[in-house]
Amino acid sequence: MPRSKGFLFSPASRYPIPAAYVVDDAGSVLHTWSNTTHQLNPEDNPPSYLRGWNHVEVDDDGNLFAIVPLRALLKLTPESKLEWSCDVAAHHDLAIRDDGMLLVLTEAPRRVVIDGSAYVILDNLVTIVEPGGAVKSQVSLYALLSTDSSLRQLIDDEIKQRGEIFRRRGWPTPENQVALDVVHETQTILNTATYDGELRRALQLLRALPGKPCDVLHTNTLELLTDHPKGIWNRGDLLICMRELNMVAVVDPARGNVRWWWGVEELSGPHQPSMLPDGLILLFDNGLNARRTRLLLVDPTTNEVVWNWSAQPPESFFCPLAGGCERLANGNLLVTNSAGGEAFELTMNGEIVWQLTLPVSVYGAERGRVSIYRMSAVDAEVVARLRTEESR
Repeated sequence: MPRSKGFLFSPASRYPIPAAYVVDDAGSVLHTWSNTTHQLNPEDNPPSYLRGWNHVEVDDDGNLFAIVPLRALLKLTPESKLEWSCDVAAHHDLAIRDDGMLLVLTEAPRRVVIDGSAYVILDNLVTIVEPGGAVKSQVSLYALLSTDSSLRQLIDDEIKQRGEIFRRRGWPTPENQVALDVVHETQTILNTATYDGELRRALQLLRALPGKPCDVLHTNTLELLTDHPKGIWNRGDLLICMRELNMVAVVDPARGNVRWWWGVEELSGPHQPSMLPDGLILLFDNGLNARRTRLLLVDPTTNEVVWNWSAQPPESFFCPLAGGCERLANGNLLVTNSAGGEAFELTMNGEIVWQLTLPVSVYGAERGRVSIYRMSAVDAEVVARLRTEESR
């Protein structure tokens, strides 16, 4: 059966000179991109989630799209030349349409009123970027998800609960000392959802609040869908995953509605759902509550889990942050253990075909809380094109 010939990822240890690699299943480097555009100064000691490249993807021509978290989406040629930079508060994931348009997750503060009380949240947006790097349009996920009354109630209840806990606790607390100018700046954003200066500064301040009162939507996956075999969604609809809500959903941005959602009380911190050709949803359930990670196949027509995998013993595989899984061309699964800095190929019978851990000699000794955000397969034709470019 056919196999993908390369695997793409960007290790966190390469900050402040980020790099993305295509490797084979033995870890040999087949191609490298590197570019420092928009990287923060190490002397400023930025938080780990703002360092390096949050996520990378490659197109059929070997161009790399890299997310500089909350700062930009970059397009690099196979030779690592910057073709364009789209200055948006990008994070976590992107998708490439057949017409060359790009969809990327972004963020913005949003004021919402629930039962007469006002709250400020980090709204997650789907931003559509033209092939030349200009922003065409944006869709608010809060507004889109709120078209489903049950989902709106669930989201608003979570916003209220977190907001009330934050208010009762007070901020800053004695154990969380914060400079007075930062307190004033943050409080202004919380009171008005407006801010002076850079958007990314406002986002960083809201993300830094204890208890994550604003980060309810926290969307980590954006996948373009094809028609579902049983018609429950259509080509162009979007599959998204919201870690804090323990939920996956399919939304139709063109018509502004929700086609399907699932996961509450079943998932715990999930990542990277994807639709398989038969219409089943494959997803990576981090298992925060049980402290054991599992892979699932869900039938969206019945909401039944029809297959699952856990390590043996189950607690021996636990990825608390990031991570993911995807179906390979040969029917096996590519699994990313972000916390362990490793990936492996898994058969549907639970056998590990190969396992790759980041070698210190190539990717550096530093290990953060997320050593690899996500590893993804690269088609053999794209790998061959990249190898040809390198040999010229």
